[in-house]
Amino acid sequence: MNYFTYFPPDPELADRIAFYGIHHIPENAAKSYLSPPLGFCGFMFTLEGMGDSTSTINGEHFVLHAHAATGQVTAPVVGEIVGEFKSLLVFIHPLGLYQFFGCDMSALTNKSMPLSELLGEEAYHALLNQILSADSNEAQIQVLNAFFLARQPLFDVATPVKKALDYIHANQGNITIHNLEKECFTTRRTLERHFQMYVGLSPKVYAKIIRFKNFMNDLEEHPRKTWAELCEENGFYDHSHLTRYFTEYLHAKPHELVNLDRDFINFLLQE
Repeated sequence: MNYFTYFPPDPELADRIAFYGIHHIPENAAKSYLSPPLGFCGFMFTLEGMGDSTSTINGEHFVLHAHAATGQVTAPVVGEIVGEFKSLLVFIHPLGLYQFFGCDMSALTNKSMPLSELLGEEAYHALLNQILSADSNEAQIQVLNAFFLARQPLFDVATPVKKALDYIHANQGNITIHNLEKECFTTRRTLERHFQMYVGLSPKVYAKIIRFKNFMNDLEEHPRKTWAELCEENGFYDHSHLTRYFTEYLHAKPHELVNLDRDFINFLLQE
């Protein structure tokens, strides 16, 4: 059964919001899950079943509140859902959360915070009430579109950071910091300081996540490719190099991928 529904954002939001998702498990069953680093930050509204779900990262609790904002993660989020569960998810591009709210993203790395703290109590309750009053999934998405469209003006981001992100994405994460400095006409120290503020990660760590993400999408789109072909085309030196990424981001080795919930992982990793 497909528990995930994808919704694109309003076109005016596409450069800040990647997509919305509904994760709905209707039956009374236990389900474990694993989410690798995605290169996204986001919002999570737990509309049913929060008391029966857990999530951890590096052994620490990750989401403690029913409605939360999440930063970038550098390790898998793992957990379990018991019973009926429904969450409304907003997958935000790396600069989007800063652009909307001006928050220091380094404080959110591998962490979450209650949405009431980010938005303020009045705005939080107004948004939540509109979501809960909406009579369909599509209507809930429209509430979110309207909320984000109203977040004007946006907080500004340093131009070198935008250029660096474009360069990393264009090269599918296969970059060197030296070339990034030259491309963006800035120093490594300045770039890393700005990345921590606006993204929550260093350029090197973010590029690694994007490289792995592109590998996984390539694997999904071309299942007949060999491991050697996938490694060569996605910037991995050899199988052992790839295995280190798998162990870091999926807590598994490449041949153990069949034991993971590929549908859920592929839903999360989509562009």
